[in-house]
Amino acid sequence: MKNKILLLLLIVFNTTQLFSQNIYDSLLNELNTKYPQEKVYVQLDKSFYSPGETIWFKAYLKSDNTGVQISTSMYAELINENGTILQRKTMPVLLSGAASNFQLPDTIKSSKVYIRAFTSWMLNFDSTLLYAKPVNVIRGDASPKKETPVHYTITFFPEGGDLVSGVESKLAFKTNDQDGKPFDVKGNIVTPDGKVITDFTSAHNGMGFTLFTPQTGLTYKAVWKAPSGKMQETPLPAARSQAATLSTLWDNGQLKYTIKRSEDATDDMKEFVVIAQAGQQTVYAAKINLKTKTTVTAPMVTDSLPDGIVQVTLFNRASLPVAERIIFIKNNNQYFITDLHIVEKNIKQKGKNVLQVDVGGSLKSNLSVSVTDADLDIQPAAKENIYSQFLLSSDLKGSIYNAPYYFSSNEDSVASQLDLVMMTNGWRRFNWEKLLAGTMPKLKYIPENYLTIQGNVFGLTPVQLHEKMLTGFIQTGNKNENSIFTVPVNKDGSFKIDQLYFFDTLKISYQFNGDKNKRLTEMASFGFRNNLLASPAVDKTLSSFLPFAMQPPSAIAQKSIKQTNLFRDQLSKQDIKVLETVKVTGKIKSPRDKLNEEYASGMFSSGNARIFSIEDDPTAAGSMTVLDYLRGKVAGLQINTTSGGGGGTITRRGSNTDVFLNESPTDIDMIQSTPMSDVAMIKVFDPPFFGSFGGGAGGAVAVYTKKGSAGRAGAVKGLSTTTVQGYSSIKEFYSPDYSTDNTSVPDYRTTLYWNPFLLMNPQNKRVTIPFYNNDSAKRIRVVIEGINELGQITREEKIFE
Repeated sequence: MKNKILLLLLIVFNTTQLFSQNIYDSLLNELNTKYPQEKVYVQLDKSFYSPGETIWFKAYLKSDNTGVQISTSMYAELINENGTILQRKTMPVLLSGAASNFQLPDTIKSSKVYIRAFTSWMLNFDSTLLYAKPVNVIRGDASPKKETPVHYTITFFPEGGDLVSGVESKLAFKTNDQDGKPFDVKGNIVTPDGKVITDFTSAHNGMGFTLFTPQTGLTYKAVWKAPSGKMQETPLPAARSQAATLSTLWDNGQLKYTIKRSEDATDDMKEFVVIAQAGQQTVYAAKINLKTKTTVTAPMVTDSLPDGIVQVTLFNRASLPVAERIIFIKNNNQYFITDLHIVEKNIKQKGKNVLQVDVGGSLKSNLSVSVTDADLDIQPAAKENIYSQFLLSSDLKGSIYNAPYYFSSNEDSVASQLDLVMMTNGWRRFNWEKLLAGTMPKLKYIPENYLTIQGNVFGLTPVQLHEKMLTGFIQTGNKNENSIFTVPVNKDGSFKIDQLYFFDTLKISYQFNGDKNKRLTEMASFGFRNNLLASPAVDKTLSSFLPFAMQPPSAIAQKSIKQTNLFRDQLSKQDIKVLETVKVTGKIKSPRDKLNEEYASGMFSSGNARIFSIEDDPTAAGSMTVLDYLRGKVAGLQINTTSGGGGGTITRRGSNTDVFLNESPTDIDMIQSTPMSDVAMIKVFDPPFFGSFGGGAGGAVAVYTKKGSAGRAGAVKGLSTTTVQGYSSIKEFYSPDYSTDNTSVPDYRTTLYWNPFLLMNPQNKRVTIPFYNNDSAKRIRVVIEGINELGQITREEKIFE
């Protein structure tokens, strides 16, 4: 396609030199291959929170290189209006998603709280590219707030970047108050002596444009009336003589651009190169000759371009960028379809409902699902969603009011309004002048391969460290299961254990390999640390470029606070179960529960799983191997074994099932070679299982050997030990099951269901989701967002009543 465009332009503009284009192509190619960009979007379970509530969130990570995941770890921080980090979470990225939660302090008074999310790779670039999202916190007091004077502003944006003397162009504008809200405006462009040149009127959300031809030697200002009734004056940008304008126009679905220069332009401003790029890749290039004329219009083919922003830049003969225009391409090729239906509806007190989610195609996808009480979870006017963040806001400077609106329809009127956004917000991903000067980003941070334990040995000479190996055991949680490691120690004493995946803390027992009397081990001192980064500095102006947090209507705010407090009181009295304690009032723990507490830890201690207590199952004695024992015991678990019994496969829902021995990844051969007489417990986890690399689309089988068996706690006696922090611990969303739970306990939940990881694949295209209503909801809001392995995104929102 690119070659066809270039050939057409060679004919139209009668030029045979493409050396200029090669400069820009080369720079963009270097950017794309060495410095690919990542974008983050965070979905919350609902729109408003009361002090003391839990904020459940799912973070999505998308690369400009479609389908390529650069980072495997993500950071999220809860920040107050003063720039203080209140809480911090570290998370593994699985299939372009990561999830966790924040606990809002119950003493919080301000409604201005933000979530900042980023990867280490993103820290190599402009700090303004780090994702930040306001969290709407309902103020805990009902007293009216002191009125503060409203500050109104209007900003003008010449199309292409500059006003040019004697050349007519569009002059766009945007209005905002101090909270980032737009307002309608009318006004006039006048000369210093008050002569009206033209007028202007906002067309949509405080934005609009007027045609304007500035004259040499004159200055201009805008005179307009603020909503308060006060007349205001705003000076316009000064016009330039040696400059050019770049404008675009959609004509019957075809994009056309126009270049104009001034009559007295120098030779440098008579020859141009036009470069259009999307995702740091050239999508259009042309050389323009304006030696004998002052204007030219040309088409740009866009029907094969990906959805999103295209940056069109005009370079003069000296290869300096002189004008720029951004346009939005909407070919609807970056989406995939998610079908949401309710197959069982009972919107009564504690009624059971069942959702059905279908995703077609042959790609893996990662979805998140939120179900809320729609009368309490009202939607603020200034909001975002996965479409608006990934395709629009992440590439633009400034805040976009109600950005999801521009993805609500394919009507021409919405496209025209979106073009106003393009004219009033600048591109922020990179700067052409810096690129042409050879200034590339400096890479200080390299993407992690999940978790790495880095260490150093001190107190020994290089001779003593020559060809030394450090060996020992890694233990997760507070259990006695261990996995063995052996790593080389470098001459400088450094070593590392990489590609780890664990939560909370890890206990390491270690010594030098072959150091039977621990003489060398005791001579040395050791330092261990993880590879997780410290928090970067917080921009103290964070709140100034984000919309202020919104407040719901007073009646809804007070009801939400009341229900939150009642729900928290229930939790504190243990009237309902919470993941960390898994206690249910009046319930006696079963032998399986006790066995699970004794053996399982971290991600292995919770989740949907079948627990098999081998000693309590008389049929276990008749099974030769673990796979023989499991055959036919779990619906959907497909087991195939070899004729010799030593190997085999386990699959579920068409995907391979991961296997673990004492919570360490292993293979089928190891599982099959473990005698059943050594096995204490087997857990079979339903898909997905997030203790696995890649999200465990086929679930997992975890085999636990009896305490005292080979490879367990007794093997670490006498070794030195230390602990290392892993990813932030996981808290599971509480969702009652009123088919077994006590229905007499009042239900005050606002969020009825939250699942941050709903994994779909060609063998698992349909999922049903049961959940129960609270005591009072009459309308239920369901929001699904997600991403697939090609980087395409999806969103569906429905209200059931």
